[in-house]
Amino acid sequence: MNIWIRIALVAIAGGGGAVLRYLIELALKNSPLGFATWVINSIGCFLIGIFGGWLVNTHCGWSEDLRTSFALLTMTGFCGGFSTFSSFTLDSVKYYEAGHFLTWVIFATMTLFVGLFGCALGYYLGKHI
Repeated sequence: MNIWIRIALVAIAGGGGAVLRYLIELALKNSPLGFATWVINSIGCFLIGIFGGWLVNTHCGWSEDLRTSFALLTMTGFCGGFSTFSSFTLDSVKYYEAGHFLTWVIFATMTLFVGLFGCALGYYLGKHI
């Protein structure tokens, strides 16, 4: 597959993921600091788990090019544009800097736990679709 086609797939899907992220941030704008990032990262972890699990499912019957295209669209593009770990770390630093140590620990722990659980659950479900 041509490199420019791959770049286009990532760019289009990444833009879609970024727009959805922005819409969720708007919907949750009155939530406490970091909540929107937590929700977005949790959903993103679950989705990338679904997509990754489904791709390792050997009975899907897709060609290697089609599987690569799907991975670029869903995981690299959409999930990459939608969920950014850098936003999580920035929110964490803001809690710490403001002296909200308990909130910092809870936010970081819950984000990591829910993200890992969501990814594992999505991966399991994706393998069995």
